[in-house]
Amino acid sequence: MFLNSQTLASLRFFEAAARKLSFKKTAAELHVTDGAVSQQIKHLEEALGQKLFLRLPRRIALTEAGERFASTVRKALAEIEDEARALRAGGARTEIRVRVNPSFALRWLMPRVGDFYAKHPGSKLFMIAEYGDIDLSGRDFDITIEQAVQPLAGLHSERLFDEYITPVCTPAYLKDHPLEAPGGLEACTLLHDAHAWSGGANDAEWKVWLQEAGALQVAAGQGRFFSLADMAIQAALNDQGIAMGRTALVGDLLEAGVLVAPFALKVKSPASYWLAFPRAYSETPAIDAVGNWLRAEAKRFLDQAPF
Repeated sequence: MFLNSQTLASLRFFEAAARKLSFKKTAAELHVTDGAVSQQIKHLEEALGQKLFLRLPRRIALTEAGERFASTVRKALAEIEDEARALRAGGARTEIRVRVNPSFALRWLMPRVGDFYAKHPGSKLFMIAEYGDIDLSGRDFDITIEQAVQPLAGLHSERLFDEYITPVCTPAYLKDHPLEAPGGLEACTLLHDAHAWSGGANDAEWKVWLQEAGALQVAAGQGRFFSLADMAIQAALNDQGIAMGRTALVGDLLEAGVLVAPFALKVKSPASYWLAFPRAYSETPAIDAVGNWLRAEAKRFLDQAPF
């Protein structure tokens, strides 16, 4: 049998070494000696009949076989961890760790979260404001809302709702920069969320909207760039330019009149909001409560959205 007790122990060492690409750092993480790590990796390579690491001067690197095996081991260990958490939690779990993009959290989720507590007074949500690619091997959340072009790999993913984008600015900025047609944006400072979605260019949202508007003469890449949509929105509120507004983030500001949309055109973003969580949690009551509430809030938002 390949998966004997020694080989199973070696998998833990291999996963850490593949992640750290350093036997020394792996030893520090696992609180063992460098030699112990080296021995465990050697045992695993002998059992597999394959070299998993290239031993290079002052560093190590995964072989092609090592890359494939690392991906499989990482996913398998993550599934085991998820199932163990679900079993340990049972039906009595009350605290749920929710990962969410900071801008979406501030502009869409936080104004609504009081309703969740009113309906689930015994529950607790721990909000984790993060964005970017998810490393499942180091996952620190139970459920996540991500803006992405595709479903999230390795997790149960369902589309919460689509997003639509349109330029927004203050009434004062529009007065100083009259816009009769999209081509007039050439004279404006464009404000960008440079990380609108994973893999997107730093001017991706403006590029999509300008193409749909037929304003190809406007340079999508000009203006000011920020790492969060909320920073671009705040810059627009401070009369620094015109931001690409996502309806989920600027709807309340448009309704209050502090921002205006110079054009009627709203373009569907390539990225949607996805609700995702480990498949092992699919029948966990606490996860169900959060997921069902988010689905209901998304439906209410869509029913009221002006598009």
